[in-house]
Amino acid sequence: MNISNASFTTNASSSVDSSATSATVPGFMITVAVLGIVGNLLVLSVTARRQTFPSAARLFVASMALSDLLLGAAFSVLVEPAQAGEWVYTDRAAGTTAVIVTASFILTAIALAGLTLDRHYALRNDGVGISRKKARIFLISAWVGIYAWYISCTVYGVPVYYDPAIALTVYDIKAHIWFTTVMIGMSCIPLVVTMYCVVRILVALCTQHEPPAAQVIVITVNGPGGPPQNLNPQQQPQNNPQQQPQNNPQPQPQNPNSDRSYAKVVLILTLVQTILPLPGLCAIIASQMGYDLPTFLFWSVWVGLCNIFLDVFVYSVFHKSFRRVVKEIATSVASYLYNKCCPKNRVDNDDQQNIQMSSL
Repeated sequence: MNISNASFTTNASSSVDSSATSATVPGFMITVAVLGIVGNLLVLSVTARRQTFPSAARLFVASMALSDLLLGAAFSVLVEPAQAGEWVYTDRAAGTTAVIVTASFILTAIALAGLTLDRHYALRNDGVGISRKKARIFLISAWVGIYAWYISCTVYGVPVYYDPAIALTVYDIKAHIWFTTVMIGMSCIPLVVTMYCVVRILVALCTQHEPPAAQVIVITVNGPGGPPQNLNPQQQPQNNPQQQPQNNPQPQPQNPNSDRSYAKVVLILTLVQTILPLPGLCAIIASQMGYDLPTFLFWSVWVGLCNIFLDVFVYSVFHKSFRRVVKEIATSVASYLYNKCCPKNRVDNDDQQNIQMSSL
């Protein structure tokens, strides 16, 4: 692994600015890491239930949760360097964390773009979104391609260094123009697709669907002494009882994939995932321009990183099926813990009931 020793030594091993070191809050970092791990494990366990999400959307939700889970695990490793104010692990560990963090960010954006595209197709095609086979092929290709790209770039010459101001291992985007161009393209393409689908979903949700026009029924009245009048010959076949079910079809069950409320959940999740990191991006741009704002830089970046666990809160608040499955899992876990932690009380109650039954 070829990591730039100059960049790495300059940012980690040498003396670090005290303002940058004091701005980091390791307690907040470990909180984000723990919530990211626990929350995304919960999302993965709930996503295994078929009734929770539509077919292809479950794959995108699971992919997003898995990449965020890896981010939470990587953030837990970065707590000790934040406390020390410098990188305390090996160069290989720095390259590994840089690959996981950067690739997971890109994969989360790709999964979010696929999720919004699936909901856009579902609203446009009466509940029929992206097929599960296409979603699986797309996600597998994205995971293999993104990780292969960043691993090869890390091994074959792109410098990695530890930035104490934001307590992250990052790539030196100024080292190679080709790497910077590809990295910006990987970040912008999913964002453009997501924003396009968000606009289309908003248009579909705001469009008022007009109800179908009521069928006109003509009632004929026979005059006294006159032949029966047939004012609407086309309505005559309706008197046939065999054709009556065709004119009055039974209501079909609602397709869960075409539920507009789920499109609203995806829309809220997308807005949270895209808006929250914007202050951190502005702070990074300001620091590159020469402005020294260590406290604002750290907090804006790490508050933006909180989106790795906010999806579980969005699903729990706005998605009924997800909330129901979470309650079932919580009930089963609480029952299991009670049976394991309180066996004596259960045995005493059983013995007391047996004594009462024997006395009777």
